Amino acid sequence: MARVMTTAQKAMRLFAVLVAGAELVSPLGPDGEVAIFRGETRLHALMFWLRNPDYLAHELLDLAALKPDASLIGVVHRMLEDDEPILRRDGMAKWRHGAYEPIDDEMAILSSVGLVRTVMRHAGPRSAANDFLLLPGSLELAAELESNIAYNWYAERMRLVLLVAAGQRGSVLKKRQYQQIEYATTRGRHLIPSIAGRVAERLEAMTHGA
Repeated sequence: MARVMTTAQKAMRLFAVLVAGAELVSPLGPDGEVAIFRGETRLHALMFWLRNPDYLAHELLDLAALKPDASLIGVVHRMLEDDEPILRRDGMAKWRHGAYEPIDDEMAILSSVGLVRTVMRHAGPRSAANDFLLLPGSLELAAELESNIAYNWYAERMRLVLLVAAGQRGSVLKKRQYQQIEYATTRGRHLIPSIAGRVAERLEAMTHGA
């Protein structure tokens, strides 16, 4: 069953992603900008892992396999035990270049209250890309929102998302996501399916041996 979220709830989630993935700027920007989130492609890639706990769990198991880490396996175990791939899943449709969903309405809310501003930058001879500037007061608000259960969940999960993203650019993250066959073979404008069953099998194999 698809999750039903209001635009305001989606704006809160988007704000959590932008705050977590932004870099502080020094000195401050001309209008007091305190941080910048670079790249809308990166934004959608990170958002995909946040909204699809099963795909995030698979990436965490990849990390655990590269460098045995019982804590990461424990995190995945708790994610599946709490039914996050079902209860927390908010599926995304696949477009030309991977998972994507318009964020205009959510960004309008964040912009209207003076938290975020979108800026376009030159990205090639015939292309441009969007970055997102965090305005004065945004980081203070994020700190205050940590007492909000919903926001805090997003903030905590973004720590895991950024762990698996490992500072890579959006284009690289998209290529990694395409390595999942379910993601790669989804037709355009169709919902990318869950891989929760496959993740559960992999977790079992890693925990108790193949």
